Amino acid sequence: MDVDQRPLVEQIRNQKRNELKLDQKSHRKKELDRNRAGLGELHHSIGIIEHIPEQEVKALAGRIKRRKRCEPLDLVRLSYGFQQSRENISHFIRITGAINVIVKELTGNDYNLQLLAAECLCNLSLGDDVCCEKIASFSGAYLIALSENPNFRPLQQTCLWTLQNIVASSPKGTKVLFSQGLVVVMIRLLASVTDQEAADDIILTLELALNYEQETEATLARIVKCFVGRVLQPSSLRLLHKCYNLMPTDQLLHESSVDIIHSCLNFLSSVTGTHLQPQAAPILLSIRILAHHVVASQQYVAEIFRHLVQQQQQAVKFSVLFNGCAAEEMLPVCKELLWFLGQLHTDGSSNEGMRIYLSYDNFVEHLSVPKALM
Repeated sequence: MDVDQRPLVEQIRNQKRNELKLDQKSHRKKELDRNRAGLGELHHSIGIIEHIPEQEVKALAGRIKRRKRCEPLDLVRLSYGFQQSRENISHFIRITGAINVIVKELTGNDYNLQLLAAECLCNLSLGDDVCCEKIASFSGAYLIALSENPNFRPLQQTCLWTLQNIVASSPKGTKVLFSQGLVVVMIRLLASVTDQEAADDIILTLELALNYEQETEATLARIVKCFVGRVLQPSSLRLLHKCYNLMPTDQLLHESSVDIIHSCLNFLSSVTGTHLQPQAAPILLSIRILAHHVVASQQYVAEIFRHLVQQQQQAVKFSVLFNGCAAEEMLPVCKELLWFLGQLHTDGSSNEGMRIYLSYDNFVEHLSVPKALM
């Protein structure tokens, strides 16, 4: 494998953390404003909220603590206040007992209040490690449980966002969530989810959780098994790649491997001939997942060619894929693909399947290698 692989993985991790923070300021605000649109006058009231000062956050925290309940507008104003500054978050979290009132609304029977409370906790989770640990301790079990209910998608999504915030930035909070069964529940959800948007949220939660590298080989194998029989998406490839990076080579010899090989080849086939630049990362990840198998065992080299020959005209043509990447100056992908094709050719030299495949895609002779890689 490429010696620069580990640094690249770190770059991907840091990029995802930064993307999460940006998401809190844009996408989530728009989505939750849309969800609140059905709450009558409340939707009009929040339109005039421009700034929530620290004193108001303190006053709101004290009021909900005394009354032991939250009005909808209280939750909205607190939520906006948390999003506006970390100082607001710090002032709120120091008022003992205030967070418990929000958690109480999260676990109530009023769906609208549950959604507003979940949004409030989601923005509160933009705070520091201590803040996230408190959120995990007081509400982690409820957030995990509510994320299992696909019938209320906005609430499920907001709970997953909160869990992602904690796992992305708080080792202490993450430790609490792990003890509450976060990974087990996310794997169970991933195995049964049918909505791709929900699947992406679950996958990102697991992807962030794997950064702590505390999962057993059996757990990693269960995650991989979730993708058997499914069309791979960019998010799926990111999580699979992370799992394979964490597995020892001999662990790759499991029942899911053949299906994952087929799915990666099918993904490469689906993008070949299209505009490739937007697909650069998924292409690279597909190649690396296939490369993990090639390194693990020659039986997987034979399986790659067996599948390509069986697919015939629908199979990916590596020469077309490589030349397309070269034409779009995707040098990192070309470099990885060139190494992979070299391994395939070397390890498959005595394979009848490779001989048949080369009869309609002679990638040895038809590659247009960029000068930068010469």
